[in-house]
Amino acid sequence: MKRFSFRAFPVIIGLVLILLVLTASLTGQEPSREQVLTQLVMGSLTTWHYASPSDPDLWSAQAFDLYLKALDYNKRFFTQGDLKTLAPYRTKLDDEMRQGTTKFYELSWALLSKRLQEVQDYVDTFLAEPLDFTVQEYIELDPEKRDYPKDATALKELWRKLVKAQTLNVYLDLLLAEESAAETLAGKFQAIKGQSFRPELEEQARAKVKKDLNRVIRRILEEKEEDRYARYLNALTRSFDPHSSYLAPKAKADFDIEMSGTLEGIGATLQEEGEYIKVVSIEPGGPSWRQGQLKAGDIILKVAQGDEEPVDLTNMPVDEAVLLIRGKKGTEVRLTVKKPDGKIEVISIIRDVVSFEGKYARSMVIDTGKTGPKVGYIALPSFYHDFNNPNGRTSVGDVRKELERLKKENVAGIILDLRDNPGGALNDAVKMAGLFIESGPIVQSKNKKGEITVFYDPDPDVVYDGPLVVMINSLSASASEIVAAALQDYGRAVIVGSAHSFGKGTVQGMISLDHFLDYLYPRYAAFKPLGSLKFTEEKYYRINGGATQQEGVQADVVLPDPYSYLEIGERYYEYALPWDQVAPLSYKPWTGTHWNLAELQANSARRIAAHPGFALVEKNIERVRKQREATRQPLQLAAFIEQERQAQLEAEKFNATPTIGADWNFIGRKAQDEVHAAREKEWLDQLQTDIYLEEAVHVLLDIINANRQAVAA
Repeated sequence: MKRFSFRAFPVIIGLVLILLVLTASLTGQEPSREQVLTQLVMGSLTTWHYASPSDPDLWSAQAFDLYLKALDYNKRFFTQGDLKTLAPYRTKLDDEMRQGTTKFYELSWALLSKRLQEVQDYVDTFLAEPLDFTVQEYIELDPEKRDYPKDATALKELWRKLVKAQTLNVYLDLLLAEESAAETLAGKFQAIKGQSFRPELEEQARAKVKKDLNRVIRRILEEKEEDRYARYLNALTRSFDPHSSYLAPKAKADFDIEMSGTLEGIGATLQEEGEYIKVVSIEPGGPSWRQGQLKAGDIILKVAQGDEEPVDLTNMPVDEAVLLIRGKKGTEVRLTVKKPDGKIEVISIIRDVVSFEGKYARSMVIDTGKTGPKVGYIALPSFYHDFNNPNGRTSVGDVRKELERLKKENVAGIILDLRDNPGGALNDAVKMAGLFIESGPIVQSKNKKGEITVFYDPDPDVVYDGPLVVMINSLSASASEIVAAALQDYGRAVIVGSAHSFGKGTVQGMISLDHFLDYLYPRYAAFKPLGSLKFTEEKYYRINGGATQQEGVQADVVLPDPYSYLEIGERYYEYALPWDQVAPLSYKPWTGTHWNLAELQANSARRIAAHPGFALVEKNIERVRKQREATRQPLQLAAFIEQERQAQLEAEKFNATPTIGADWNFIGRKAQDEVHAAREKEWLDQLQTDIYLEEAVHVLLDIINANRQAVAA
């Protein structure tokens, strides 16, 4: 949940001024950009975070551990000796903040860069000669099940095995790729069974692994200081709680795009492929799609701004390339592109606003057959809000329009799908819940002083008053949970889905560090842009007084959770704020649609037990759980191929896509053009294989039928 506001806090300004003066006096010189940035970030957090740490040494230890994980999560670079060298700083990061020093940051990077260079030498040495795949040995791939290497010798041995493991994977991929005549994966494995070892493929695999690993290591070593320091600051901020973070300027730009669902650019999705930037897809209706020359599969070699000199993109990180390609609406970008057939072209594209329609609310009418009613379905991927454009799209505005459309279609009930919805703007969540009730409180929040704020439905009108089902899963978070919890507490909707939602019950604010710098000390203007700080300022609570923090929203009708083998949710985050509760509010429960929850649960349980699709889900959960526990990879060729054969063929069994409601008819909007027609068809194909939606429809039909019978009686 986010509020997104700039606050000119006088207390924080005074605190930061003191810190900057102290930094200058202790170092004997003007503070650096990193020092100014650190003091602004940490001064802001210490003053305004909901639960500022009371024990500086404990906070320091948390930040220390988070940063080491950020640097070397898989325990592939640091040795136990390196950790001993860094250990004295574990409880001294708070002292470094006060003194304006960064000794731990500098030392950790010096140690890491030294190990990276050593690893690069290991990689080159190991891959210079053919590898022996006849030795029976294993490597543990799960870093949680092994310690850091004891010393440089142990590090070298770890990388010998890592290189061997990666080469085996590439060798098998090359082997399977040759079997183009076999139509199935089983056929491909059958074709390679018993084949003799292929030295030429092993050589190709070694060359690819060497190239890929050297590129990864070089990328880390050549990372910009700004990006490297941003990682350090994020460890410091996330030690307060997992949702507080420092957003460097380009990260803030991406965040704004995510919130608004729009950007100004060319409308193409890019990714790194080796040393090049490759076009993955073209956004239908966007500038590239309208221009027509840029295609998926093209390699972008150079970028020029209009008539300016082009910039070579070779070996450039994709996020940096994207910054060159994006730009203001109406400006020209020239791309030098290599086509799949080898032809080189220069493509001129005029940038425009690109809307990612898949991020917006959309609806479908589901006709459930000759004897069944029509029901409405609204999918809401996120609670978006274009804060930079007062006339921009909002999630609550779009859902209101979809509800009006479905009402005109005379649907007998509606499903609001909040699955995989990570949340967004608080005000949108409050207004969204208000679309379905007359009036009353929606959610309450508490700040660090313990002060309670109640958020009420601002509109007494009820946009839709019929039967309502809300779908959630373990990835439904924040604003999604506010809406689901409010509608559940009012008795307004039946919540269908995973046993519980994500469990994020905190509110974040956003402040611009550049604004503080301008207000605080204009002499440091050269340090801009500094980026922004997102920090947790409040916790929110249901109208019944309970928190969703860590616990989430419990579904009324529980469906098998396809993610149950993963540790998904707030409860699994390090340093997450605890669950608590406040006094309940006074509110009037919904008196419209009624249902017998026990009957709904019993009916759903019978359908799920008899449904082959859900049986497959349960088996797949068990398969993945076992596979995730089997983390030792054999480094002997025959044993590795057999392990992969069993794993991949087992996974292939679960690729079936069952169709739902054989006599159901999905009715979308009338396509305005071929772009919308293509999008509508793609979405329709997804819905027709969604067994979770199928069960939600059945639950809704149970509610509709029960209410009809009650009226008839």
